[in-house]
Amino acid sequence: MEMNNDHLANVSPKMKIRKFFGLIWWSLIRHKVLLPTFSITQAVLALAIVYGLALLMPNMNNDSTLYLSSGAITIGIIAVGCVLAAQIVGTAKQDGIVAYQKSLPVSRIEIILADVIIWSLASIPGVVMSCIAAVIRFRVHLYLSPISIAVIVLAQITMVLIGFSLAYWLSANTMALATQIIMIGGLLFSPITYPVDRIPNWLASIYDFLPFVPTSNLIRETLFHLGDFSYFNLFILLTWTAVAFTLSLLALSKRR
Repeated sequence: MEMNNDHLANVSPKMKIRKFFGLIWWSLIRHKVLLPTFSITQAVLALAIVYGLALLMPNMNNDSTLYLSSGAITIGIIAVGCVLAAQIVGTAKQDGIVAYQKSLPVSRIEIILADVIIWSLASIPGVVMSCIAAVIRFRVHLYLSPISIAVIVLAQITMVLIGFSLAYWLSANTMALATQIIMIGGLLFSPITYPVDRIPNWLASIYDFLPFVPTSNLIRETLFHLGDFSYFNLFILLTWTAVAFTLSLLALSKRR
């Protein structure tokens, strides 16, 4: 049964906060087995990118190491948000858990925000492991600052929301195919772990308007100080965040 808006409007702010944190806690309990598994998977992925791909590029200069280091962080965030989160939410949709969430006395926005918080936290181990691996392997310097941390958080939120959009709107088979294309494209064809001048200009122009390369550029610019901060990349990322959030909200607001 759908919860009517009048009931939600009459709930006190204190009760809304309690329900919201209750929703987060319920999601944590539901994923208590999966989250540690995802942390291990991210650690393995980070080591594979930093150490494995480095074997394919024996003569690496400073810029190459920074691209590989920042690329490992970006791909880890993409893997959690656009792949793992999408697959788990897709399974939850098939099992009726999403329908159950919609029947709870919480708003659709709170459902999205609770899951965004859970999955953003889930991607932190991958970010940390990527940073540690890069520092140990390449002796790179990390410039931790409020801006670099904010960029990483924004990247996490954006990728998670994109994953939600895929899971909510696509069928299980189509969603699985889309997530695999994203990962293959991110690992092999996107200029995330290597400079953009290695691909044709027309392809680079397409990547400029997709969320993945701008995310990598922002992380590289703020966390590794390679290149100047680009407000265009920030605009692209914020646009994808807004679009993905809107699509997720529309999907949850649909009546069956």
